[in-house]
Amino acid sequence: MSYILTLPFLIIGSVVLSNHQMLGFLTKIGDSENDGYRLKETQERVNSDSGVITPNHTIYLAVLTDISSSLYATTGYENLAAARLAIEDINADKTFLPGYHFDMLFKDDGCDMEIGLKALTNAYDNEENKKIRAVIGISCSVVCELAGYLCSSDQWNIPVVSHSCSSDDLSKTDKYPTFARLSLSVFKYTKSIIAICNRFNWIKVGLMVNNIDWYVKTAGKMKELMGTKENNGMLDIEVMLEKFYFDENSDDETSDTYQLLVEQLNRMKTKVRVIIIVGYARDIIFVLKTAMKQGMNNGHFAFITQEFIQADLNKEDKDLIQSIEGVIDLEPLLDKSDKNYISFSERVRKVVDQKQYPKTGKDANLVAAQMYDAVMLYAKALKTAVDNNHEIEDGERLVASMAKYAWTGMSGQIKIDVTGDRLGNVQVMNIQNGDFKQVGTWWMDRHLNESLTLSADNIIWPGAPEEAPAACGRQYELCETYSDAIAKITLMALVCAAFLFGLSIRLYLYNRTNK
Repeated sequence: MSYILTLPFLIIGSVVLSNHQMLGFLTKIGDSENDGYRLKETQERVNSDSGVITPNHTIYLAVLTDISSSLYATTGYENLAAARLAIEDINADKTFLPGYHFDMLFKDDGCDMEIGLKALTNAYDNEENKKIRAVIGISCSVVCELAGYLCSSDQWNIPVVSHSCSSDDLSKTDKYPTFARLSLSVFKYTKSIIAICNRFNWIKVGLMVNNIDWYVKTAGKMKELMGTKENNGMLDIEVMLEKFYFDENSDDETSDTYQLLVEQLNRMKTKVRVIIIVGYARDIIFVLKTAMKQGMNNGHFAFITQEFIQADLNKEDKDLIQSIEGVIDLEPLLDKSDKNYISFSERVRKVVDQKQYPKTGKDANLVAAQMYDAVMLYAKALKTAVDNNHEIEDGERLVASMAKYAWTGMSGQIKIDVTGDRLGNVQVMNIQNGDFKQVGTWWMDRHLNESLTLSADNIIWPGAPEEAPAACGRQYELCETYSDAIAKITLMALVCAAFLFGLSIRLYLYNRTNK
């Protein structure tokens, strides 16, 4: 098989894969050493499409999602099914884009930079010479940032519409002018976190962040916003930030990575009772399991995460289920009682059954709904360009036109801002016996005013205490009260007075002796 590489590929390959062999990403999809990587016949089965008569123009979408990593693979197949359904619905509506037919080319991104680069290059320079008009999906931000560069206006100039990526960096239109997304950025959850802290008077928290560059930058912005009421309009919060690491040895309790996290958690225990974890699902599990081993699910601590619900969780793993019990998880608001979502979920299950994909054993996940809406968002932008006789190959212009869109999609209410980001309400979930139960909502735009509704009585906290964890500890042992401060000042004054009195006595006796 031959490969066509342009100069930008060589440049980006040398930059992004500096720790890998330069020719590593020339490996054909399916030749990965990853044990979970799918064979060629699986790829062909995934790429097969129903026989539809092709009109004048065929729009090929490169659909990327993760079907090979340990945490997202099963839900990745649901995402793939959702993309298929969106394309099916677009093609079925003969009035939407008459003369246009949508088709897809699927690649597994593996939630990994190297696998993702292979997927992108193999999709764009594909064997069938299909002209890719947009990249849809992508499971993790490390691949999204790479795609955002490759697809920018001075490179391929095609839209990237993600269903899942949450890096705050991706909001920079000067850096990623052809990028949009249906997921919320991590930073956009900060106001909802502050509202929850305000509800329980959590005036000091710990912020544990994976030591990945974009996560660390986002955590710094979160800390700054949380720091003062003047910035956030709700509460002054003292934030203790710790950067932890995750690698292939993290589960080994003798490894440096594990031992460092133990030190960090023990340091946290002396300072805070509320801990916000920022990272991928694997990072969240690593922190929570380690925290449990340090006795931190004893009823004194609260943990907050974002979009942890995306992960494939093994309910047979009793240690895992115990370690995540009582966690507060934040995610975009999705009304699972909505008839459109119920119908969508049933259709996803049907595709999963027909294609014999692995099953999650639950309703279609939120991210699958966002995948459906990601395809629709691109289709809406394409329709706008066609209706206005604009160039359909100008990716930057297509993404810029998305800013005016607002509709109710499969993933709920959708509004796209000028940075290509989704603006949306946040649902507050509480993990109970391995299931995610909604206990509240953060309304970003209810009556043009942000507000939190929360059923605090329905929340189960880690260790099942009767009351919510206290920021300063049950005995107020982590905070200094006014009376504590007065007592300390009084004690210091007494010590000083005693010292001076003792010194004066010694001087008096010394003077008498030497007379």
